[in-house]
Amino acid sequence: MLHTQSKRAGLLGNRCHTPGWTLGDVIDFEEAEQRALVSRDGESELHEDRRALLEVFPMQEVSQDRRAALFRAWLDVVRIRDSRLFGAGVDRVFGVLNIASWVIGLAIGGFAVPAYLAYNGEKPINITVVFFGLIVVPWVITFGSMFFSIWLRGTSVKGGVGSTLAFLFSRFSREWKESWKEFTRVLKQHGRRITNISSWLFFSFTQQIACGFGLGALGSILFHVTAVDLAFGWESTLNVGAKLMHGLATFIATPWAWFCGSGVPTLDQIRESRFSYLSGMETISVSATRSWWPFLVGCLFFYVVVPRVALSAVAHWMFSWRLASLDFNRTQDLALMRRLRGPRFQTETPSRTGHLGGTAEGQVLSFSKDGSWNLLIGEGLGYEEEYVQKQVENVLHGTIQRVTRFEVDYADGNGQVLKSLASSEDGVVVAIPADTNPVDAIAGTLQAFYETSPSKDNVIVLFGPEQQRQDLWRRWLREKELDFDVVAVPE
Repeated sequence: MLHTQSKRAGLLGNRCHTPGWTLGDVIDFEEAEQRALVSRDGESELHEDRRALLEVFPMQEVSQDRRAALFRAWLDVVRIRDSRLFGAGVDRVFGVLNIASWVIGLAIGGFAVPAYLAYNGEKPINITVVFFGLIVVPWVITFGSMFFSIWLRGTSVKGGVGSTLAFLFSRFSREWKESWKEFTRVLKQHGRRITNISSWLFFSFTQQIACGFGLGALGSILFHVTAVDLAFGWESTLNVGAKLMHGLATFIATPWAWFCGSGVPTLDQIRESRFSYLSGMETISVSATRSWWPFLVGCLFFYVVVPRVALSAVAHWMFSWRLASLDFNRTQDLALMRRLRGPRFQTETPSRTGHLGGTAEGQVLSFSKDGSWNLLIGEGLGYEEEYVQKQVENVLHGTIQRVTRFEVDYADGNGQVLKSLASSEDGVVVAIPADTNPVDAIAGTLQAFYETSPSKDNVIVLFGPEQQRQDLWRRWLREKELDFDVVAVPE
């Protein structure tokens, strides 16, 4: 306990700086937010979190622009008490992959080039094959990765991406391998949020591999040119002349030909470097075969390394921009915001009708017996619908006609519920946990139900044994002038 408090004190001491978001932060926030809004202990945990954040953020003054900073600070608090969150490990994995992508690219480039530069003296190294393998093929892979990144942002692959990422993470340690099912559940459940960000991260990795490949290939070629006598040439069965090859080479060398004249072979050198099996190597000029390597170096630098550096930078920028522009205006985000901001009603606080936690006067229930009801089950009530319906029917001595789940503190997010109530003459019964704290946002929700339903039978059923909580709710309803009866179902 003291360790947790010291960590929270450290968080409060660092109030001037709020770190940016990472992919692991997003994964943890999505899971922590869902647990806070759905679990039965969410209310009390959020109350403790709010107390830890009060010195950092004046809750009533948090603007929309600072909502991301508040949620990020809240996530730091949640991570202290919830060891099940694994986002920090995800960030470590991606950090390793970030370095590994460069190493893999350098290794592939460094070891792939010797295969293209194999030269036994019987025929020159075919510059067309080398150009296709080192320049064209990487661009085909690049376009493929771009298409895959766009496909990742589609709506049909969210679960698959989560499963793939979970499998990847579970390979890094035995502990994570045992948690593979939990990883899969979390990542599939929050796939839409994750894939919109990770698609750019994936594209960045592919471009880093491609850039490393170009650098490795460039270094390998320069080493071979220095240490080995290489002979480049070209050949074709088709009736292709030296003029056509020279025109193609000159066009390809446009980015560097203006400042490096030797970066493209001349027409005579191209003519003298053509290989034919009938003529053999005797007709090929040594200077002509050596004129191709500057051209190949220029191709690798300007068509592999430079574009990949630019694409990698764009991917990194888009990834950072996605994280910096996260949308926190969703229904669940607004509900979390309201719960963190409060205000909460304490039992010692006086009101116009007395103390909220005092003993309420005896109440005469005003709803009709043996009536028909619309049952609205609030978030956080962790029972099966059949059980809740049976308990409510017993306490009201009535019949449940329709069962719907709703967000207890977000009136605007219950549009379908309001439409259903407007078309029904049945009464409204709201079932929520007794430990739910009455706040202003809940008052707005109840007021919307009251104004929408044609029936004047409105009841709140609290699931819990605490008599003080029932008194609190009755006092609060009177304070807010909400015409709801309160009954309890002991657990």
